[in-house]
Amino acid sequence: MKNTSSGLLCWFVLACLWMCPIAALAQQNPYGNALTNNYLSQTLGPTSPGSAQFGTPYLGTSALAHSSAGAAAYSPTGPPLAEWGPFGVYPHLLNLLTYGNGIQAQPGVNSTTVINTVSPGVFLRMGSLWFLDYTPCLAFYSNPIFHDTLDQRVVLHGATTNGNWMLSLSQNYVDTTQPVVETGTQFELQAYATAMNAVWQMGGKSSLELGLSQIFRISEGLNNMHEWSTAEWYNYQFQPQFGAALGVTGGYDELSLGSDNPFEQALGRVNFQPGSKLTLTVMGGVEDRQFVHPSGPSVLNPVFDASARYLLGTGTLLTVSGNRVVTPSLIANDLNVITTVNANVRQRIIGRMFFEIEGGYAGTTYTSIVPGPLPKYYFGTAPHAALAVIRSDTRTYGKISLSTVFGTRLTGSIFYMISDNASSQSNFRYSGNEVGLNLDYRY
Repeated sequence: MKNTSSGLLCWFVLACLWMCPIAALAQQNPYGNALTNNYLSQTLGPTSPGSAQFGTPYLGTSALAHSSAGAAAYSPTGPPLAEWGPFGVYPHLLNLLTYGNGIQAQPGVNSTTVINTVSPGVFLRMGSLWFLDYTPCLAFYSNPIFHDTLDQRVVLHGATTNGNWMLSLSQNYVDTTQPVVETGTQFELQAYATAMNAVWQMGGKSSLELGLSQIFRISEGLNNMHEWSTAEWYNYQFQPQFGAALGVTGGYDELSLGSDNPFEQALGRVNFQPGSKLTLTVMGGVEDRQFVHPSGPSVLNPVFDASARYLLGTGTLLTVSGNRVVTPSLIANDLNVITTVNANVRQRIIGRMFFEIEGGYAGTTYTSIVPGPLPKYYFGTAPHAALAVIRSDTRTYGKISLSTVFGTRLTGSIFYMISDNASSQSNFRYSGNEVGLNLDYRY
């Protein structure tokens, strides 16, 4: 799929920002706030391993049927492989081999395939403020019903401080072709995400966060989306172990098919770390979303994002997380509400060998704005098209894995996973099993 003019414009704007004195906006997460950038983190935990290890955060409500758990973002911890003045080069490589069933290339058809994905990448450090990470991903399917793919991911990030201000800018690009639960097909998606953030340290205990984001999601034949949003937070650190924040967000989703979605959120956030064993973060509030062209009654939904980490003992870590988000679907005139819960226990067996067991649940409802003729002239309250839940999915998974570190740079793991997707529409029901081998090299 070719890059669109809007995507090129996004990169042109980025280049202009880089040339400006404020070009270092954004130290914070390049994916933004999970509640403000609604479609940036909608996945069922590690969905099924299989094809590319990236792209998932940009696919809106679409939990991939077979994406890998997603390699953690690369972060160098030592000297580079090569260095020229302010530039440092760090290579990395991920190879994932899986065999699984219950994978959909078309709705209602569950297939079996071996998938071999190879993801060589390079991380380029530019001085102390900027980095660029590029990772292509080649996926090879043994079953001819799927087609082999070449995915790409580019991450550009920079940050700086100026007095009491911390500023940052990040730009992400993803081009990925994978089987997706939402449509039951394998297709290509592109996404461009720009985030600019500033944090003002107002005093010893209070700070103000300001953020702007723009995200374009593009795919032929599906519901393309352009979103612009802003988020403002006031933080107060009551004690070193306890902090809280209040935030408001607003945004506009412009969609190629169906009704556009303006939305607003009122949010609160709490961070609690009473000691070295427990870390708790809870963020939540309400979202009000409206519909235009065609219009519909506004939708009020609770939203949240929470995580807890607890060190049970020497070498044993328990992690629990959950979220609830509202986001436009890839399907025309559909709005999705997704609730997920995931839990993971990681146990060190001996030396640098670890055993993990994890599981999760995701419930997704698809609410349709039923299009219909609206009168051109009316008195009183504007008429609305009807809203109706047309599909409901429940996804569950369980996974066990064994991993170890070879030397200082190579991590290897084997895993087995079982997953199930129950849907009110029979074409989107599947059950699958997967076994795989993962090798992750990071210089």
